[in-house]
Formats: sequence, structure tokens, C-alpha cells
Amino acid sequence: MARWLIGVALLATVVGTILASRSMRPREATAADRSDEVDPGYSARDARIIETGDDGRPRYWLEADLIEQPPDDLTVTLTRPALRYFDAGGGAWRARALTGTVPPGRDVIELNGDVQVDGALPGGGAPAHIETSHLAFDTAKEVASTRAPVTIDWSGHRLAARGLTADLKAETLRLESNVHGRFVPQ
Repeated sequence: MARWLIGVALLATVVGTILASRSMRPREATAADRSDEVDPGYSARDARIIETGDDGRPRYWLEADLIEQPPDDLTVTLTRPALRYFDAGGGAWRARALTGTVPPGRDVIELNGDVQVDGALPGGGAPAHIETSHLAFDTAKEVASTRAPVTIDWSGHRLAARGLTADLKAETLRLESNVHGRFVPQ
């Protein structure tokens, strides 16, 4: 009977040791379900984004004092954005504004507040200066447009209109309505 008690005691010790070691072992990490977590968004100061074409050359540069995407919102906001673009003819365009946005899922950069655009219009001549309160630039179609009042200063001439569409690929500029201007011979 003493052997039987020793055997039971030994078996109890082995089982106790196994159970004790299992409770001391760290549990395996389980995959965390992050589906309910909030997108943290991002923010960057003095940021520059460069979009390149299929040939690897820059198509446009977008710079801003501050670029932000708030949590759970795919709209990117821009503070003091500046956009540089080279058209099909090699002409350089620069646009700047007080604020801007890049809506989610669209290839559009929207500039708002004191929008100033400088560049060369098709046909040569002096550089043009365009002012408006809002301008949307479709980076895929390479079209800049606004329905807001616009003023164009070009080669000593001034045009005012409501609405503008500039197709930078086709090198065309169309003023939409209420066009007023005066061309004085030089």
C-alpha cells in the first residue's frame, strides 16, 4: 500500500506541475479586430506632393503650409496651397489660394479664397494673370474650371466673366457668361 500511495503522490505532483506551468505560460496573442477603430488621419506641415506621368516626369506639384486628413474623413484639406503644372506645350502654370480640398475618390484639387493663377495662354504673348474665388483642377482630365466671377489680365488687356473652363491638354480657354473686356491697340 505504501507503493500505491507513493505512486498517487508522484502522479499528483506531475499533474500539478503540468497545470502550474500552463497557467504561468503567456497566452498566445489573438488577432486584434480593428474593424471598429477610427482612422487616425494625418497631418503634414510644409508638405509637397509630386504627381508624375507615365514617362516618370512630374505632371504637377502640390505644396501647402499644412495638409490634413481628419480621422474617419477621406477629404484632404490644404492650408495656403500652391499648385504648379506644366501643360502639353511646355507652358508653366502656378496657382495659389488661401485654402483647398481634395475630395475622396476624385482626381480634383479644389482651390478656394483669393485664387491667383499665372501662366502663358495659348498663342503666346505676355503671361496671363487670373483671379477668382474658387478653381477646381481635374488632374486626370487636365481641366481647370470655375463658375465664380473671374478676371483675366493678359498682354495689357483685362477681361471679366462669370465662369471659366481651361482645357490644358487642348490648350483652350472658354469664358462662360457675362464676358466684359476691352482690347486697346498697342
